Amino acid sequence: MALTLKKLQRLEDAELTDLYTEHLDKVWRAKAENAYDFTKVFVEASGNRVRPDDVLPLLRPTLEVCDELRGFLDDKKMRNQFWFEWFAELIIDRLWPELQKRGNP
Repeated sequence: MALTLKKLQRLEDAELTDLYTEHLDKVWRAKAENAYDFTKVFVEASGNRVRPDDVLPLLRPTLEVCDELRGFLDDKKMRNQFWFEWFAELIIDRLWPELQKRGNP
């Protein structure tokens, strides 16, 4: 699933883009890199290139147990599970060019 404009606008309205910016270097980049690196191992072993939707299923569970995101969502009483998926899409969307460079100097 790709991040659509509608999803991005909802994330912005909910101030999740601010949370992303606030914790980018402390939390989100590391989680995205770990998910990408793990995905890269098995996807490239099959002779294919990694795509954003290949990384999302590995990133989302790490967000579901992340104190920063869970606390933010709890404080705002945002209990719908789609927030984890959409936030994962936001992370991948914003970091994708950087992630693609990993291991490809």
